[in-house]
Amino acid sequence: MKKLITGICLLCISINGISQSCERRESKLLEAVGSFSAASMYNTYSAIGSIGDGYGCEVYKEESVNALLNAQKNLIDNLVKVLEDLINGNFFINQSDIDYANSAIYAFNGLKKQSQLLLDYVKNKSQENLKAYDDQRKKNWKDISKLMGIEE
Repeated sequence: MKKLITGICLLCISINGISQSCERRESKLLEAVGSFSAASMYNTYSAIGSIGDGYGCEVYKEESVNALLNAQKNLIDNLVKVLEDLINGNFFINQSDIDYANSAIYAFNGLKKQSQLLLDYVKNKSQENLKAYDDQRKKNWKDISKLMGIEE
């Protein structure tokens, strides 16, 4: 009897999984891509700022800052490539999804620039480098908050 009930339950679960439409699956996958990219953007922005704060408060040495920021830049490169591959492979059907992916790429590239500007400041602690970093940081927050619907 237990085997029969288990078999019926497995059959019901299988049928339920099969009965999902391609559109529903696609919608959920696109929702996941958007959620993961937004979380990555927000966390990357926070990480870069924390690294900068840690350096400014002498918690991180130059070598650590270089390693951490270069790791962030590499992660950004990977995320941008994934989004570009989705666009170029015509995986997005709706223009709004393509627009979001392009906006996310733009924001990620801004974060990469922010990382580089912080590296420049660490290398040469000029006021010009600090201002360039801070200006990019503010621009990035404006772009990210707009994309994510966060009110300032």
